[in-house]
Amino acid sequence: MPSRRLLRVADLLREEIDAILRRSVHDPRVQERDFTITRVEASPDLRHARAFVSTLLDEAGRDALLEGMNRAAGFVHRELMGRVRLKAIPAVEFVYDPGLAQGQRIADLLTTLKHERPQP
Repeated sequence: MPSRRLLRVADLLREEIDAILRRSVHDPRVQERDFTITRVEASPDLRHARAFVSTLLDEAGRDALLEGMNRAAGFVHRELMGRVRLKAIPAVEFVYDPGLAQGQRIADLLTTLKHERPQP
Protein backbone atom coordinates (compact mmCIF):
# COMPACT_ATOMS: atom_id res chain seq x y z
CA MET A 1 0.00 0.00 0.00
CA PRO A 2 1.51 3.34 -1.06
CA SER A 3 1.98 6.00 1.60
CA ARG A 4 -0.28 9.04 1.79
CA ARG A 5 2.55 11.24 0.58
CA LEU A 6 3.15 9.04 -2.44
CA LEU A 7 -0.57 9.12 -3.28
CA ARG A 8 -0.63 12.93 -3.03
CA VAL A 9 2.46 13.22 -5.22
CA ALA A 10 0.92 10.84 -7.78
CA ASP A 11 -2.27 12.92 -7.88
CA LEU A 12 -0.25 16.11 -8.35
CA LEU A 13 1.69 14.45 -11.16
CA ARG A 14 -1.57 13.34 -12.80
CA GLU A 15 -2.89 16.91 -12.82
CA GLU A 16 0.34 18.39 -14.16
CA ILE A 17 0.87 15.71 -16.81
CA ASP A 18 -2.71 16.20 -18.04
CA ALA A 19 -2.19 19.98 -18.26
CA ILE A 20 1.11 19.58 -20.11
CA LEU A 21 -0.33 17.12 -22.63
CA ARG A 22 -3.37 19.29 -23.35
CA ARG A 23 -1.65 22.69 -23.53
CA SER A 24 1.99 22.21 -24.48
CA VAL A 25 2.35 19.04 -26.58
CA HIS A 26 1.81 19.88 -30.25
CA ASP A 27 1.97 16.36 -31.66
CA PRO A 28 -1.26 15.85 -33.67
CA ARG A 29 -1.50 12.27 -32.37
CA VAL A 30 -2.01 13.77 -28.90
CA GLN A 31 -3.30 17.29 -29.45
CA GLU A 32 -6.55 16.54 -31.25
CA ARG A 33 -7.55 13.42 -29.30
CA ASP A 34 -9.99 12.81 -26.48
CA PHE A 35 -8.31 11.07 -23.54
CA THR A 36 -8.21 10.97 -19.76
CA ILE A 37 -5.25 10.43 -17.49
CA THR A 38 -7.03 8.18 -14.98
CA ARG A 39 -4.21 7.73 -12.50
CA VAL A 40 -0.47 7.87 -12.01
CA GLU A 41 1.50 5.25 -10.12
CA ALA A 42 4.90 6.44 -8.95
CA SER A 43 7.71 4.28 -7.62
CA PRO A 44 8.58 4.83 -3.94
CA ASP A 45 11.86 6.55 -4.88
CA LEU A 46 9.99 8.78 -7.41
CA ARG A 47 12.36 7.86 -10.23
CA HIS A 48 9.67 6.29 -12.44
CA ALA A 49 5.97 6.84 -12.94
CA ARG A 50 3.29 5.21 -15.04
CA ALA A 51 0.49 7.39 -16.32
CA PHE A 52 -2.62 5.38 -17.18
CA VAL A 53 -4.47 6.74 -20.21
CA SER A 54 -8.08 5.92 -20.98
CA THR A 55 -9.77 6.70 -24.28
CA LEU A 56 -12.69 5.51 -26.40
CA LEU A 57 -10.64 5.58 -29.62
CA ASP A 58 -10.36 2.45 -31.73
CA GLU A 59 -7.24 0.31 -31.43
CA ALA A 60 -5.29 2.13 -34.15
CA GLY A 61 -6.15 5.55 -32.71
CA ARG A 62 -5.31 4.41 -29.20
CA ASP A 63 -1.93 3.05 -30.32
CA ALA A 64 -1.14 6.30 -32.15
CA LEU A 65 -2.15 8.33 -29.08
CA LEU A 66 0.08 6.29 -26.76
CA GLU A 67 2.96 6.42 -29.25
CA GLY A 68 2.66 10.22 -29.42
CA MET A 69 2.53 10.49 -25.63
CA ASN A 70 5.54 8.23 -25.14
CA ARG A 71 7.46 10.20 -27.79
CA ALA A 72 6.69 13.36 -25.78
CA ALA A 73 7.72 11.76 -22.45
CA GLY A 74 11.07 13.58 -22.38
CA PHE A 75 9.33 16.90 -22.99
CA VAL A 76 6.78 16.10 -20.26
CA HIS A 77 9.65 15.28 -17.88
CA ARG A 78 11.36 18.62 -18.57
CA GLU A 79 8.10 20.51 -18.12
CA LEU A 80 7.46 18.74 -14.82
CA MET A 81 10.89 19.86 -13.63
CA GLY A 82 9.76 23.48 -13.98
CA ARG A 83 6.29 22.97 -12.48
CA VAL A 84 6.70 20.55 -9.58
CA ARG A 85 9.03 20.99 -6.63
CA LEU A 86 10.29 17.52 -5.82
CA LYS A 87 13.76 16.19 -5.11
CA ALA A 88 13.44 13.76 -8.02
CA ILE A 89 11.12 14.18 -10.98
CA PRO A 90 10.03 10.77 -12.31
CA ALA A 91 10.48 9.59 -15.87
CA VAL A 92 6.95 9.08 -17.18
CA GLU A 93 5.70 6.10 -19.18
CA PHE A 94 2.21 6.15 -20.69
CA VAL A 95 0.16 2.93 -20.69
CA TYR A 96 -3.40 2.15 -21.72
CA ASP A 97 -6.10 1.83 -19.05
CA PRO A 98 -9.08 -0.13 -20.42
CA GLY A 99 -11.42 0.95 -17.60
CA LEU A 100 -13.34 3.63 -19.53
CA ALA A 101 -13.82 1.42 -22.59
CA GLN A 102 -15.02 -1.48 -20.43
CA GLY A 103 -17.46 0.79 -18.61
CA GLN A 104 -18.83 2.05 -21.93
CA ARG A 105 -19.21 -1.52 -23.19
CA ILE A 106 -21.16 -2.52 -20.07
CA ALA A 107 -23.42 0.53 -20.42
CA ASP A 108 -24.07 -0.35 -24.08
CA LEU A 109 -24.91 -3.95 -23.16
CA LEU A 110 -27.34 -2.82 -20.46
CA THR A 111 -29.02 -0.43 -22.90
CA THR A 112 -29.34 -3.24 -25.45
CA LEU A 113 -30.85 -5.57 -22.86
CA LYS A 114 -33.30 -2.90 -21.75
CA HIS A 115 -34.56 -2.40 -25.31
CA GLU A 116 -34.75 -6.14 -26.05
CA ARG A 117 -36.66 -6.99 -22.90
CA PRO A 118 -40.46 -7.04 -23.38
CA GLN A 119 -42.33 -4.46 -21.37
CA PRO A 120 -45.00 -5.85 -18.96
